[in-house]
Amino acid sequence: MKTKYFFLALAAFGMMACSEKEENPQVDPQAGIGAEKGYIALNLKSADDITRAEGGVYEDGTADEQAVYEATFYFFDAAGNAFNINTNGNYYNVAIEDNGGSQAPNIESMTDPVLVVEKYKGQFPAKVVAVVNYKGTASLSLNDLKNNLQTLGHAAGTNFVMTNSVYANSLGQQVDATELSIENFQTTADNALANPVTVYVERVNAKLNVAAGDVAFDTGATVDGGKVMAKVMGWNVIGNQTESFYLKTIDTSWTDAAVGFVWNDAPYFRSYWAAKSVADAVDNTVAYNDLTNNDATVEYLGEQVGARATYVVAAQLQNESGNALEIAQWYGTSYVGEQALLVAVAPTLKNKLMYFDGISTYTSIDDSQIKCVAGMTGAESYEVKFQLADGVDTSNWFSFDGATYTAVDANAELAKVEPAKVWKSGMTYYYADVKHLGSAGSLGEYGVIRNHSYKVSINGVKGLGTPVYDPAQEFVPVKPTDKETYIAAEINVLSWRVVSKDVILE
Repeated sequence: MKTKYFFLALAAFGMMACSEKEENPQVDPQAGIGAEKGYIALNLKSADDITRAEGGVYEDGTADEQAVYEATFYFFDAAGNAFNINTNGNYYNVAIEDNGGSQAPNIESMTDPVLVVEKYKGQFPAKVVAVVNYKGTASLSLNDLKNNLQTLGHAAGTNFVMTNSVYANSLGQQVDATELSIENFQTTADNALANPVTVYVERVNAKLNVAAGDVAFDTGATVDGGKVMAKVMGWNVIGNQTESFYLKTIDTSWTDAAVGFVWNDAPYFRSYWAAKSVADAVDNTVAYNDLTNNDATVEYLGEQVGARATYVVAAQLQNESGNALEIAQWYGTSYVGEQALLVAVAPTLKNKLMYFDGISTYTSIDDSQIKCVAGMTGAESYEVKFQLADGVDTSNWFSFDGATYTAVDANAELAKVEPAKVWKSGMTYYYADVKHLGSAGSLGEYGVIRNHSYKVSINGVKGLGTPVYDPAQEFVPVKPTDKETYIAAEINVLSWRVVSKDVILE
């Protein structure tokens, strides 16, 4: 967000009217007495843009991500308790009108001040928190904003919630609200607008993008003497929290060494790590058919530390000519095509499964009588087991021990066969957890932090990935037991700011 200004001039602290003829003296915030009017101008400013002076690389938000439609300002006493400023309580709702353009005003271009005047008498509030694109309905303490109030809507394309930037000041104290003093309250609206209080805000959500381009990567594997390539077809995210606390909580005892990077920027009113996030259960399942995001797609995420959000990448294995390459593996041997696998499996069942014609002939099972089935008990999600093919008679199957034929359940016997892996039509997937800015093994290595944009650029793969047989079957992403698969990617972490690093995603 570029630095521009949103001014709100307020005089709203109490409801007891006094004479218009009285002057407005400076008032002791704890004295309980005061003059007739006190104006305060609040200037919303993006903390992103302030930190550009640090030399980082940044990304401005889209028009929708920047748009401001309304705001609520919560006022508190020095202890963070709700400080009532009107009959509603400690909050002030402000509707932001269109400034005449085609879009609603935004944090980067708003210039029209909003002036609200009410009479007051009594103490001044000590702190204020802004919640942008939100309409308050009840009084809330500072503790409520940090612990109870949560928001959905991270997947929405507009109305992005923004709140005060939370950081540790130069004394190592947590700053989670904008401090107010007696000097901030002016006798006229003009004076207030000329001496605004700046409230630094940041978006509550983060965003993720994964891009691979229109290329097929060399997997490093060969089948039948030919190279196996992998082309990314789409992606999606799982394990995402769809809620965030309105205000971030930090731990001022953190050290840069423990977190794994310089986590706090007191001169620029920013911090880049969080102490906690919503711990609700998340959905970690996905189907290949769900991995449809393209290079331009953005997913909006809730803040998340501790547990990890994961992006899953769908790919298709191809030959060097760009044609889908169906591969199967069984007992360490690779085959081109599912049928070649069945041809290899059938002879191993020669005496275990023999079909009796009801008269005099026993015939060993052949590949035309077997099919692969995904999702069976006893197999991994990426494995297939074997069953009788559709239309094959399930009765009159026998095993032969060299002397005696014994009736058996053919499907039960087939289910005992070692599972196989089949990359049906070349379908495969790779996955990795979203990395943050921390060094390997540090507290801040993995996580999703508000107002950061995680940009993943895939620049290579190794291995065949995890097989997919049924694209509609849901799975929790896992790697094959051989673990010889990963993708190489470059991650840019933006705070609507950029920090880049090379990683190996396994």
